[in-house]
Amino acid sequence: MAKQSLDVVDRQIVELLVRNARISNHAIAEAVSIAESTSYTRVRALVNTGVIKGFHADVDFSTIGQPLRAMILVQVHSNNRSQLLAEAHRIAEIPGVLEVQFLAGSFDLMIQAAFADSATLRDFVVEELSSSTAIASTNTSVVMDTFTGSIPIVPAGD
Repeated sequence: MAKQSLDVVDRQIVELLVRNARISNHAIAEAVSIAESTSYTRVRALVNTGVIKGFHADVDFSTIGQPLRAMILVQVHSNNRSQLLAEAHRIAEIPGVLEVQFLAGSFDLMIQAAFADSATLRDFVVEELSSSTAIASTNTSVVMDTFTGSIPIVPAGD
């Protein structure tokens, strides 16, 4: 997707939505000093142009029985490079997988996942990853805590 040119108001709207995807149109309009109809039109345009890809819930997985979060790095066999995207899509469909990221560097994929316990995590790694003929190795880390960084909004005039 091509880089979008955003003005100051669009950038303020994006920042507000990143901080709180449930913010009302009225609150957005008030925060950036525009009419509600203008706010609505701008948010729709940000969605239609692909700047905003979706609105998501920030789920506390421990409250729904999946308190164990893990980051799993995956390396694909060099002779199976052609299967990399297919593996990423296959893995993304497995229950418990939150996100699969395609990487450059020593590892090919990074999986973010949430599981009920260490036995479920172990089964996922053994049955879904290590048993795949395309996968050469995995490196699993358990997430102890998560801290959210600042919002990466580039100032206008970039």
